[in-house]
Amino acid sequence: MKIVAGLASLILCSFSVFSQVNFSANDPGAVPAYNGYFQYGTNLGYYDGTWNDWTLSDIAAGNPLLGVKGAGAKTFRILLPEYFLESWSYDIRLAEFNHYASLGVKDNTIFVGFPSPAHKDNNFYNGCAESSLLFANMYEPIWDGGANGTPVNENNYYALYMYKLVQTYGAFTKFYEITNEPDYTWYNTGWLEPGVAGNWWDNNPPPCELSNLKAPIFHYIRMLRISYEIVKTLDPTAYVAVGGIGWPSFLDALLRNTDEPTNGAVTGAYPLKGGAYFDVLSFHSYPQFELSYWDNNVNGFVYTRHSDAAVEKFVAKKNSFVTVLNNRGYDGATYPRKHFICTEGNIPRKELDGYIGSDDAARNYGMKVLIESQKHEVSQYYTFILGDAAPIETATNAFWVMGLFQNLNGIGPLTHGGVYLQQYTNPGIGYKTTSDLLHFSRYDDARTGMMNLPSNVEGAAFRDSLGAYTYVLWAKTSIDKSEAASATYSFPAAMNVTPNVNRREWNYTITNSTTSIPSVNIPLNGTPVFITDNMQIVPIRDREIRERNKEKEFALSVYPNPASTVSSIKFTLTHPMNVRIKVYDVNGVLVIDKSTKQYATGTHLIPLPGIERLASGVYNCRFETDEIQINRKLVIAR
Repeated sequence: MKIVAGLASLILCSFSVFSQVNFSANDPGAVPAYNGYFQYGTNLGYYDGTWNDWTLSDIAAGNPLLGVKGAGAKTFRILLPEYFLESWSYDIRLAEFNHYASLGVKDNTIFVGFPSPAHKDNNFYNGCAESSLLFANMYEPIWDGGANGTPVNENNYYALYMYKLVQTYGAFTKFYEITNEPDYTWYNTGWLEPGVAGNWWDNNPPPCELSNLKAPIFHYIRMLRISYEIVKTLDPTAYVAVGGIGWPSFLDALLRNTDEPTNGAVTGAYPLKGGAYFDVLSFHSYPQFELSYWDNNVNGFVYTRHSDAAVEKFVAKKNSFVTVLNNRGYDGATYPRKHFICTEGNIPRKELDGYIGSDDAARNYGMKVLIESQKHEVSQYYTFILGDAAPIETATNAFWVMGLFQNLNGIGPLTHGGVYLQQYTNPGIGYKTTSDLLHFSRYDDARTGMMNLPSNVEGAAFRDSLGAYTYVLWAKTSIDKSEAASATYSFPAAMNVTPNVNRREWNYTITNSTTSIPSVNIPLNGTPVFITDNMQIVPIRDREIRERNKEKEFALSVYPNPASTVSSIKFTLTHPMNVRIKVYDVNGVLVIDKSTKQYATGTHLIPLPGIERLASGVYNCRFETDEIQINRKLVIAR
């Protein structure tokens, strides 16, 4: 369904080198395919003055120039609130983002919102004790055709913020997550079933119950609409995501309402419901709160505090959102399916208040959830959080002990002479091993099916770009507060796995130890192991080299380089592909954008438009396909 009526005049407008979006996420083909590798992400967090974003990114992704090994993170979730950017300037974090890119970090998620005091909506809705936490003037027109120097209406504060944000950080960002946990509530209504008084399935969530909005849900849908129009206008390949939700009932409310400000009704000015304005369902999952149920047979609670039960809750939460989407038409038939990312999740390393918590459980869960995310089509998983916020012995909050590193407070290199003193947690070692061994591989559903896993064994098959397989296996845990489990597994003869295989344990990234074992009667416990054919021992560095060699297939070059007034990009395709070419200046600002186009098999020479208007200097020319992203330096000299 196209955007009509109130948006019709907007569709006809254009500004500068781009035209405003004239489609919605309800239109066939409007949700871009995500064909990149699964991304192992993290929330960097804040600790104290001994760290900054640069040094935290070093220990998250690794910095070879400093000899810092890193935790295996390949993408970051980063907060860039309006109040911060308005105070310090919109380019305040460009240097950090360039540093992230230099470490190989890409496809980042930025979560947005949080207005400055001057731009905040100060209305009190439905008798709430607190005023709205959203932006004022969101119902002003989004676009004004350049009347004030930008194509957006500068009186629409949220629109202007999103426009400037995407313009500045679009080169580094794949997902824009619209605020954080918009359905967070202190009330017990989000989980209520249909028919129960106060539930959100039959009633829209009252503003006072939405702790992070304090505004009608229609206003949040308005945020999605503004975000969608601006993001898709500036970068149609980027994604708009809801903000890390937890309640399926809230999602249903988004899908049954429009951004009409009084009751969410469909009108000429508000023709589409909330699902038209996002591509991605971002959710948060902390399964430690769900590992018990009431059993009348024992007249009490039954507890399932072990890693496989926690993973099952993660998968069940994702599937509950899929059910809502399917019921509202987002099943790929009526409307395009949504992508999924999980931008916060984990369990603690310490038992507090009777919830699951142990080093073994956190390690096993952290590895298993990465595997199950890929099996269940979750494109990115961001662990909460990079490092512990307190020593585990004294921690009194479960969220303080979910780190990939031990307590980071007070030990950062900024006050220790540039020396990095961080120490992995065991979950951090397991996370890095999983990322190191699987980052350049994709989940293979057919091969996993061929494994014919018994009921007490879980696992998956992954295939790299050259056809080599890695199998992840573990015995399923089943005992409350225990990670003890035991099973054996034999590869079926039909899979043609070599008689002997290579086994790597959860701590391979530290030990670099590989054991050759028979491919039958493989002993397993509750911790995942990684199995490859005997001839397929591929060091991690060699995997990276192989991936770089894949770039050579495209024979990419920029000529002339240095350039004066003209330059072109030359590339070769072995089969038809969608190609997009972008050029960024040293500050990460997009200066040339050749929109996505399909090219046939063969060699192509594509002129770069507008070289003559660019100042002398160094630029980054980016070649993107559904399979790969390659960067080349372009020098303009006059």
